[in-house]
Amino acid sequence: MNSPSTINPQFEKQVTPLLSEFGYQGGIKELVQDQLTLMLQSKIDHYQAEIALYRQQSGDDYEQILNYAESATSEDFDLEDRLNDWRFAREMLSHYQAQMAQLADD
Repeated sequence: MNSPSTINPQFEKQVTPLLSEFGYQGGIKELVQDQLTLMLQSKIDHYQAEIALYRQQSGDDYEQILNYAESATSEDFDLEDRLNDWRFAREMLSHYQAQMAQLADD
């Protein structure tokens, strides 16, 4: 049995003409890169929209709201939760953008 990272030569021979019909002259590798690019772009778009929504709802950027929360004299748990979600969205956006850049370099 083939390991998950290898492709059965018979399968590759069988699907290569079909992939060519769909414009994938580079075969399976080109298809995989194209699909990964689409999936990564979808994630990037999602987190960009989420960040834009947080910015719109707060009326300011992340750093300004974070500074406000850190200097507040009382805890605002709702604000802290939103900031955690916002921070996560920023981290994931950065993560997927880095993966997209790495894929483009390969």
